[in-house]
Amino acid sequence: MSLANKWLAMRVHSTKYLVFVLAVSLFLAPFRAQASADVNSTFLYSLANFHGKLPYNEVRVRVDRARDEVYVVERGVVRVFNETGMEFFWFGDDPELMAISDLALDEKGDLFLLSYDYNSHDYNPVDPKHYIIRCNYRGIAKEKITITGTAPEFSRFYPNYLFYRDGKFLFLSSNDMRVVVTDRNGRFLKGYDLADIIGIPEKDRPNTEILGFNLDSAGNMLFTVPVLFQAYIVTPEGKVAGSFGKAGSSPGRFGIVSGIAMDDQGNYLVVERLRSVVMVFSKEFQFLKEFGYRGDKPDNLIRPNQVTVGNAGKIFVTQVRNRGVSVFSVTSN
Repeated sequence: MSLANKWLAMRVHSTKYLVFVLAVSLFLAPFRAQASADVNSTFLYSLANFHGKLPYNEVRVRVDRARDEVYVVERGVVRVFNETGMEFFWFGDDPELMAISDLALDEKGDLFLLSYDYNSHDYNPVDPKHYIIRCNYRGIAKEKITITGTAPEFSRFYPNYLFYRDGKFLFLSSNDMRVVVTDRNGRFLKGYDLADIIGIPEKDRPNTEILGFNLDSAGNMLFTVPVLFQAYIVTPEGKVAGSFGKAGSSPGRFGIVSGIAMDDQGNYLVVERLRSVVMVFSKEFQFLKEFGYRGDKPDNLIRPNQVTVGNAGKIFVTQVRNRGVSVFSVTSN
């Protein structure tokens, strides 16, 4: 073979090899990216005042992301924290606010309280009256809103959660697994029977309840049902968009699941109470990581309950045994 032919054969062989390597690298690229995807969790601090960490037990946390402020509802009192987790204001002792159960915020920063009237002269424990109290940022009542026009099947509805999204209120009764949606004036728009939507038999309804509930950025309802070892995503149209979870005690498995939320990366955060961890799942429901674990160190958790997403990767985790509200940074690439 001439020198020119040898050189040509070497060029052809090299080109084929280069094409092969390029094809393999392109084929493996998505898998390498997925394998290298990492979730990082770091304990930041606990919510506190000038006397130190506040010894909360299973409180309700709401975040005003536009103003980077945190609201905590505990036994009818609302405490407000700044972006570093330091309390700077509180309210709740005004009789006009009644018994505050939950809180939501609108785009302008107005506060809406879900309150029950336990002190009225016509109080009926079988049929307690509840209202939405609109307040300014100082907790001064400006308006009392009554839910009206409720469909008959939702007439005896006693919510314990309140959310606000795009000019509408969403109320949840976690024991009944029912949701009511109203406009800003409290007029009934629609209702959801989540037990019926996910196929709970009528005989099992008394022993089935929701322990964690939240809304994602698209308005889907995220919730957990511990006795089924499942987390669900239900669309505003009332359709099940997905569910995930497997019973067990190993990482990524569900023992007693509670709080749920979606972070800004599209990951699902799910609280597992038995092992005292927060689990992170991808948007495809693939288990990625868990953190927390039972213990007395600052980054440990004791029977966590709810999880709330804040700004810059912050998440707020409630727990028991006077452990307060722990704030973590959770980021993923």
